[in-house]
Amino acid sequence: MACYYNIEDGFIELPSEKEMKHDNGEKTEAALAVLCEKEAMENVFLQSLGYPAVAASSQIHFCKAEVYLHFLYGTYLSPVMEKERGQFTFVLAPDHLYLIEEGEMVKNILCRLKKTFQKRGGTGTVWVEFMELLLKDDLEKLSGLEVRLTHLEDEVLSGNISRFDQKLIRCRKEILRYSHYYLQLQDVTDVLQKNDLGIFSGEDLAGIRLLREKIGRFHQEAGMLREYSTQVREVYQAQIEIRQNKIMKSLTIVTAIFLPLTLIAGWYGMNFTDMPELHWKYGYPAVMGLSAVTVFSSLALCHKKHFFH
Repeated sequence: MACYYNIEDGFIELPSEKEMKHDNGEKTEAALAVLCEKEAMENVFLQSLGYPAVAASSQIHFCKAEVYLHFLYGTYLSPVMEKERGQFTFVLAPDHLYLIEEGEMVKNILCRLKKTFQKRGGTGTVWVEFMELLLKDDLEKLSGLEVRLTHLEDEVLSGNISRFDQKLIRCRKEILRYSHYYLQLQDVTDVLQKNDLGIFSGEDLAGIRLLREKIGRFHQEAGMLREYSTQVREVYQAQIEIRQNKIMKSLTIVTAIFLPLTLIAGWYGMNFTDMPELHWKYGYPAVMGLSAVTVFSSLALCHKKHFFH
């Protein structure tokens, strides 16, 4: 269901789009509208701008902003991994801001914005505040990714490496998605800062500059998380090598212990009938005793040299 607001003096909800214009068709104070895609295609004002042709040739695959003759057009795609990812299209004109979405993300953000918005301004001011709210929880989300990587590192160090690859790959994909997301938002703010249509006031441009700096810090944070994930993978590889070394050490010790028995077996397995031990009635027990002494002596020597630690 479409929602219309007068945003010149705060968020004043309007009953219909007709309230956004005078009887003579002149524009009133700055107004905001939230529409679904079907409503946007049928909207008279958007049709006059040429929005249907632009929207038909543009799909929401990432965040972007493009300057047209009388308006700014852009798309937004959130970096979350859920199936129903937040996305919307925006059309920004000097006196009109249209937000087009099929979900509820935009309406939820506007509900938060109405409670905190105290400035008096136009569509540019509202758009800057809206973008601020889009990024409000991002630091917490990045911190959550860091906590997940820390837990993975702790699990590896404690010897629990079950399904480590799947968990780490999932984290790295999310970090990469956030990294690309912030690069895209930086491009968006660059387009906004040019202010080709004169939509933004000097105060708005200062807010956009601060917003871009914040996005840059978030991008740096995502880059540090990527480096941290690489370090966690190196810790995992080191633990795998340590396990392999322990296995090889155990096999080497076992081989060293039983190598003398192999020599004894080979010695007495030779087909010589004149060996005196073969005719001695205590020959077989003597060889068994010799083998036992050899094994226990080898074990004692390994224990003394701390080979089992």
